Amino acid sequence: MSFLLKHLLNTMEKKIALYEKFISLLHQEWNCIAEYSIEALESIIQKKDDLINQLQRLESERTRIMKKIAQGLKMSHGNLTMKNLLKIQKNPINPRLAKSRKNLLEQIQAVGNLNGSIRDLMDKSSSSFRKSLVHLHSVGETASSPYHANGKIQKSKKYSRMLSVDA
Repeated sequence: MSFLLKHLLNTMEKKIALYEKFISLLHQEWNCIAEYSIEALESIIQKKDDLINQLQRLESERTRIMKKIAQGLKMSHGNLTMKNLLKIQKNPINPRLAKSRKNLLEQIQAVGNLNGSIRDLMDKSSSSFRKSLVHLHSVGETASSPYHANGKIQKSKKYSRMLSVDA
């Protein structure tokens, strides 16, 4: 059982390190969106996808270890959580497992908060971009309109030309 607990701790510590990188990437992503830097954002998204794949593999490994621990304790793996494991299984490694669990929960919360702020920033950025486009479109319409604000008509500034396609 001690070997499984050490393996579980090792897996959780790897997840903590990956979450730190992930959080750093989320901060970079926020900056790229704020600066409208699409090229840098694409690179960050690729790095995020790679980290997510690594995190999913580690989570699968953690789940596999928890199943083996549950079998060793002769209980259903669905009922075995980290919190329960720390209460049930007395081991000198428990304080480190508890600290890792706490760190992971804090990191997951930080990721959720950062994702929310990035989503809000993207909404605000896209809204600002749309407003800019609407303004440019309306300025363009006003500039090409034959009507003045005072109701007078002017000659259109648009000229039509014929193009001959006969050779």
